[in-house]
Amino acid sequence: MMKNIRAALLFIFMLLSIGTNAQGIYFQVKPQIDESTGGYIGRVQPVDDVQYVKLAYPGKTKEQLYDAVVNYVKSHRGLKLDYTNDVKKTFLAYRDFATIGDKTKCGADLISLTYIGVVTDLKDTLLVSYSIASRIFATIFDAKLTISPGNDVVSENDVPFNEYKFVQPGAGRTQSSISPNGGLLGAATSRKINYKLAYPESVFDPNGKIVNPGNKKIIEDFFDGYIVDLKNYLDKNLK
Repeated sequence: MMKNIRAALLFIFMLLSIGTNAQGIYFQVKPQIDESTGGYIGRVQPVDDVQYVKLAYPGKTKEQLYDAVVNYVKSHRGLKLDYTNDVKKTFLAYRDFATIGDKTKCGADLISLTYIGVVTDLKDTLLVSYSIASRIFATIFDAKLTISPGNDVVSENDVPFNEYKFVQPGAGRTQSSISPNGGLLGAATSRKINYKLAYPESVFDPNGKIVNPGNKKIIEDFFDGYIVDLKNYLDKNLK
């Protein structure tokens, strides 16, 4: 009996420990103040507020690390080398264009154009970063997004899509010139926009509070996957 009680208490403790502030293994979605507007924006960044995710491979030279990452990218369909430095072999970047989740799980179809940078200038260690050039896009209209020859993200047949908002916009109003008993032209009226309903896929409210922990975890798991997949490949091929 006591064993069952202890097991139940442990399970409850684990659930409480996860909470709404749980974060990914390597990446986290965090709100931060936009200095230009004073409002909140959302960012994907490594956990513990560091700049890079470190992957250690003792005894390996920077040339071995660089070549291994290049081979990794070339072996994965969908990944594309975006920048290489085959002479000095100190840095490279690659990109991916993939779906994070569909609207049944996320409230909108979320598609990411992801740029991953890898510094190989240190012996034994790779420094992996999520580039600020990365973008997430959202659509509720089943838009099929592609990358144009000019490297722009476009939709087939111009079906609407937008850049994903991590943070719901602040309260706003829309105006109308039509109002009952408003005279010939109608008196100007306005109604409040419910951004909670308009942006159910957003992770944070306008004050930076988590309102969609499910999408937070989905996005973090998605970007963690880049590190996990790279690490699994390197662990196998850098013996």
